[in-house]
Amino acid sequence: MSFPFPRAKPNKLGYRPADVDEFIAEAREVFNSNQIDAAPNIRVKEFTLEKGGYSVSAVDAALDKLEDTFVARKLQRVIDAGQLDDLLDRLNGLKVLFVGRVERPARKRFSTTGYIYRGYSRKEVDLFVGQVNTHLDGGEKMSVDAVRKVLFTPKRGGYVESQVDLFIDKVVELIQIEKVI
Repeated sequence: MSFPFPRAKPNKLGYRPADVDEFIAEAREVFNSNQIDAAPNIRVKEFTLEKGGYSVSAVDAALDKLEDTFVARKLQRVIDAGQLDDLLDRLNGLKVLFVGRVERPARKRFSTTGYIYRGYSRKEVDLFVGQVNTHLDGGEKMSVDAVRKVLFTPKRGGYVESQVDLFIDKVVELIQIEKVI
């Protein structure tokens, strides 16, 4: 079954259409069956690249929307089941986690890679953490899309990428929970 994703130019890399189509079909089946707990982990899904495949940006945008839909449905089920307190506890736990990072001194908010290896620019990540702090303080709100698309310059002695990536995932989770409450 084929889905209407635009294709990359014949000499440019894109996602293998058969892989994407199969994954979308599986996700659609789970969605239609209302088995949200069986939802695929969209965030970690990887597709093989091939010349002339589906446009990477178009597929990634569709997967972001799909993830948001699954998460919204799952969170709504939690609320409908009378477990709003559990959701509020999770939200507060995330806020406590973020405050712990924000209160650390600049350039020391995450582990660093050491001078030999590259990590994310500490200056850029610290600016992002500042934006998260503003969001938490009720200032300018961040969107899930903006958080997902944040990019940091690789620098020697930068922050460990896996720690920052996990932090970003938690910020996305926080915003998704805030949307449904």
